[in-house]
Amino acid sequence: MMMSRISLAALLAAILLAGCTSVAKQASCPGADALVDASKQTVFRQGTTPDPGNVLYTVRIMRVNGKCDIDKKGHKSDSSLDVVFRVTRAPSGDAVQYAVPYFVAVTQADRIIGKQSFSVQIAFAPGQAAVDVTDTVASTVVNAEKDKHPYDYQILVGLPLTKEQLDYNRTFGPFTP
Repeated sequence: MMMSRISLAALLAAILLAGCTSVAKQASCPGADALVDASKQTVFRQGTTPDPGNVLYTVRIMRVNGKCDIDKKGHKSDSSLDVVFRVTRAPSGDAVQYAVPYFVAVTQADRIIGKQSFSVQIAFAPGQAAVDVTDTVASTVVNAEKDKHPYDYQILVGLPLTKEQLDYNRTFGPFTP
């Protein structure tokens, strides 16, 4: 009976320490988030002016969740990302599909180290006004420079914006309807 209590205590300690290791490991990973100025894109009907009455749809990056693995030396990380989008439009529309482009950039301070382009497919049913979609980026590698670590870098997700779309976001704010 005494041996089973000791074994149980050792098992509980191992579980708690394993949790600490994964927390410490995630703290060593690059941060992952949406780029605020590029987290909302309003797409207007072709040939119209940037006006709320001409909106075809609006896409927002709602959340970016990242997980990473770090090599034994602590200088290289490989992150997977789940990017959650919400796309809205007027509810009176027909069934339609859109390919929404987005990018994933690795930055260190104010430098862009690398950038990849992706797209996510969005499908609206007739009359549907909002769609939530999650897209997964399987691998974003950070090779830390000689005197750096993966936590010195950031992974930013954004939507490619034209100057007109950026001006529209700045006028109406990235979090306005």
